[in-house]
Amino acid sequence: MKSLTHRAAHATLWSALEITARYGVQFAVMVILARLLTPSDFGLIAMLLVFTTVAALLVDAGFGTALVQKQDTSDDDESTVFLSGLGLSIIVGSGLWAAAPWIASFYSQPVLVPLTRLLLFVLPLSALAAVPDALLTQRLDFRARANAEIFASLCSGVLAVFLAWRGFGVWSLAWQSIVAIGMRALLLWLFSGWRPRGRFRMASFRRLFGFGGYMLMANLLNVISIRLQSLLIGKLFDSRTLGYYTLAQNTQQAPAQFMSSVLNRVGLPVFSTIADQPARLVAALRLSLRVAIFVFVPCMVGIAVIAKPLILMLYGERWTPAAPLLSILAVSATFWPLHVLNLAAIGAQGRSDLIFRLEMIKRVISIGLILACSPAGPVAIAWAVFVSSLIAVAINTWYTHKLLAYGPIAQMRDQFSTLALSAVAALAAWLSSHWLPAGAMAITSAVISAMAVYLSGAVLWQHAALHDLSMLVREFRGSRSRAASAALDGDN
Repeated sequence: MKSLTHRAAHATLWSALEITARYGVQFAVMVILARLLTPSDFGLIAMLLVFTTVAALLVDAGFGTALVQKQDTSDDDESTVFLSGLGLSIIVGSGLWAAAPWIASFYSQPVLVPLTRLLLFVLPLSALAAVPDALLTQRLDFRARANAEIFASLCSGVLAVFLAWRGFGVWSLAWQSIVAIGMRALLLWLFSGWRPRGRFRMASFRRLFGFGGYMLMANLLNVISIRLQSLLIGKLFDSRTLGYYTLAQNTQQAPAQFMSSVLNRVGLPVFSTIADQPARLVAALRLSLRVAIFVFVPCMVGIAVIAKPLILMLYGERWTPAAPLLSILAVSATFWPLHVLNLAAIGAQGRSDLIFRLEMIKRVISIGLILACSPAGPVAIAWAVFVSSLIAVAINTWYTHKLLAYGPIAQMRDQFSTLALSAVAALAAWLSSHWLPAGAMAITSAVISAMAVYLSGAVLWQHAALHDLSMLVREFRGSRSRAASAALDGDN
């Protein structure tokens, strides 16, 4: 268990450092671009993300996740995934090129024709990175990834800001996506050292798609339910309204995607190594949930409380209509670690078929709620997302109970102290900032009071997550010390 804890701690902290830096760069770039571009520019790109995100999932076809879950991949497995991805990128990209006029007509936005045809080049670029990305994740080796991700985000961000400053408008966002994915693919190839050495094998394709196919369908349902929000707002209202919703969604998703990226990268490969030992798997899941919820819940609740002054400080007064949307979406994402880690535990046992069924049930409910609420406007859609999130947590944890006897009641009981502390901290933040002018002063007052209440309460309560976090830090420091000693021994 110590070896597994050491590997998980090292992978978690290196992955967290990499993703923190990458999302930090991306968030800083978004703040700058929001002041240089208009809500309509963000709305136009959001209209296309409905189609390009689905296309990217079709190209990946779940093969990357299948490589991670398989653990002992062969050269033929890796080459099969690589060649399949390239072939699919050509087929799907051609379909997207042909569909561009229809997409533009659907939204009554002629500029979407050339925009669509530019953005489809992200498909072959992402296919190039699929195998190196999966292999580094499988090995829990995130140090090289950190350099690749951060450098790609920085280069694409600088280019986007320059283009926006020079008046390129929505095109600056399109080129940002292409350069980010292209640089990432190039650097992952260089840092991973992987080269295609095998051949395409139909047996490998069938075996990997047996797992990855279910993951593909599950991910497609998830993306469709998320992007459906943008599609309906863009169709029923206008690009400006969609721009407000997109900015609120992106702001809420910054911490959510950070947490999801860390947990997905570490959860599935770590859980897969102990999938045949239910007691150890439950212990690992319980520890992961305890730490993730302890860090994530107060962050999202805090964003909900200070949404308006946060929007004003970061993006400016013209983005104020995004504030109520941000509050609702932030609360709806509060239990995101429960989604990610419960699905990772199920997937680690090879039950991608069950994940697909769960996603189908959840997304049918989510899509139905969003469709029903969409005529009432973006705020109603955000509330539909909130209700869908609660239902999804109940479904995910119920099936973990059936497989591992660790279900919703036990999981929520484990998180009671965190939820109680978060509620008290949120009240303290609201009381300390409510009567102050919206802006930096209100945010500072809210953050300081909330952190003081939350951390002092955790210490007094002797919260187990504090011990878990200190253990992870010790493991990380120990791994760095051992690596430094090994390097010195090699030099000698």
